Amino acid sequence: MTKPMMKCGHAANASVGGKPCCVICIGIVPGADVIDDNPPDLTGRMAHCVYCGSMRPSQTDLPFFEYGYTKLGVRDETKDSYYDGCRGWE
Repeated sequence: MTKPMMKCGHAANASVGGKPCCVICIGIVPGADVIDDNPPDLTGRMAHCVYCGSMRPSQTDLPFFEYGYTKLGVRDETKDSYYDGCRGWE
């Protein structure tokens, strides 16, 4: 199932009161509980695991998907990020 993109830049990964939200950003980043009515086009983009760097085609149903990629404080808008479970799910 395709998850909606939230204004914070993450795909929805939780819900509050039955409405999608981003549990990573809620209460910290504006837009974490607002669906982006103009989501980015993911065609041809690749998502990189934030820990091990494994790559997959960008899609909102990847775990903890985020449009854009930040590593060591440097943001790269040409690729996206997600978590592939390489360090476990606990």
